[in-house]
Amino acid sequence: MVLYFFNVAFVRKQKVDVDKMDNTIEDALKPYSEVIEKGTEFINNTKHKWYYITAFDGIKLAGRYYDNNSSCTIFLFHGYRSGAAHDFSCAVEMYYKMGFNILLVDQRAHGKSEGKLITFGVKESRDVVSWAEFINAKFSPKQLIISGISMGATTVLLSLKHNLPQNVKGVIADCGFTSPADIIEKVGKDSFKINAHFFIPFLDLACRVFGKFSITKDSTVDAVKNTNLPILFIHGKKDNFVPCEMTEKAFENCKNNCRIFLSKEAGHGLSFLVDTEIVLSQLKDFLKFCIEDV
Repeated sequence: MVLYFFNVAFVRKQKVDVDKMDNTIEDALKPYSEVIEKGTEFINNTKHKWYYITAFDGIKLAGRYYDNNSSCTIFLFHGYRSGAAHDFSCAVEMYYKMGFNILLVDQRAHGKSEGKLITFGVKESRDVVSWAEFINAKFSPKQLIISGISMGATTVLLSLKHNLPQNVKGVIADCGFTSPADIIEKVGKDSFKINAHFFIPFLDLACRVFGKFSITKDSTVDAVKNTNLPILFIHGKKDNFVPCEMTEKAFENCKNNCRIFLSKEAGHGLSFLVDTEIVLSQLKDFLKFCIEDV
């Protein structure tokens, strides 16, 4: 049973055609298909270059870089079993027009990046540091912003535990979960009708043995407590996958310089699409607070 759930939750199923996945539109997104298709076209057709780096544990990571001749670069980290251009189809053109360089990352065990295991933000958080060090060495930007959605939001929040470069000026976290154990318990209850609380220690042992990571050690709540970096939290109140309360809990534990926007009608990852003007205003105000000259 433990190995079954380990395989279901953590193991990469297959290598996915990035462009094919980027063009997939789920039922929940159908009302926004026109703007998504337009955004995906911008991502695919705007000049960019793929870069590959080596992570701390030796796997190769891939990311698309859009050079906008800017002093500030924004990193975009996608969600669980998803794709970068899929999750940020409506964000890349927006940030490009704001004047940012953009790094659109394929998280480990996704897309063109290597890796057999998805670690729910644990090892991925260390990949944030690797990407920041690479971009700084390659392009010497004055400022960096790190942003993520769903598991990507957890990734960037957990990266606050590590030694991020000093030119990281802010974090944007859209509908992230508090910890791997928390979201696994929630999904276990909703999708498998089991009380995963008693199952977590055994699953954690499998993760430690086969993946060299823990699902119980790290949480965004702890990660945000000791940082002075500004953080913008975004979440939809009608999110049936990652409870909005997880974002609220992280926000409540922020030290300072944190903001939160909760969309009353948005489901998982849909806040920007549902409340475009409000979220856009929140993003612009936050970025203006964090950075200069963009």
